[in-house]
Amino acid sequence: MEKGEKFFSVNPEKCIGCNLCEFACSLEKTGDFNPLQSRIRIVRMSPLINQALTCKLCEDPLCVDVCLKKALSQSKETRIIRINSAKCDGCGLCIEACPYGAIRHDESAKAVVICDLCDGKPECKEICPVEAIEFSATEKDYKAKWTGAYKKWIDESKKFIRMTEGEDIDIFTESMEIMEKLEEKLKLLFEKKSSKRGY
Repeated sequence: MEKGEKFFSVNPEKCIGCNLCEFACSLEKTGDFNPLQSRIRIVRMSPLINQALTCKLCEDPLCVDVCLKKALSQSKETRIIRINSAKCDGCGLCIEACPYGAIRHDESAKAVVICDLCDGKPECKEICPVEAIEFSATEKDYKAKWTGAYKKWIDESKKFIRMTEGEDIDIFTESMEIMEKLEEKLKLLFEKKSSKRGY
């Protein structure tokens, strides 16, 4: 994370809900493609609205405050939250306290897990075909992205209405470009999986 960047965010105006971030995260953390083990999750809010949720690196994280076992701690430099699995008993208080739904219980470890930004080089950010995963400088910046997304969704809806009314509108060029980027990232993801397994 570079100086001045405050928290991890996903630009809802760009996110296409492809789920590659979930696959990249689970591959990095478990060595396999299993979105249920991902520390970033895609939430489909409507057919047009996709949002990826993960740890926001809160300045005063509630999850750390509520942990009775003191199993969670936050780095002052990076704001990344670490979990001491030896102390964590999986009680779930941190899960309830997190306003973003960023903490997940790992049944196999009998403890909770949370995004650690892959120690500064998040795999999900690298794999995103539309560069929707980024860092936001302020909460105001993040809210501005949502405002931009709302405007885009309205414009896209109007475009589809005009198209159904017979207007000649090209909706495929951008989609084809996104599909090409998606194929490139899929290939990269499978190459990473092969290298992890030593194929």
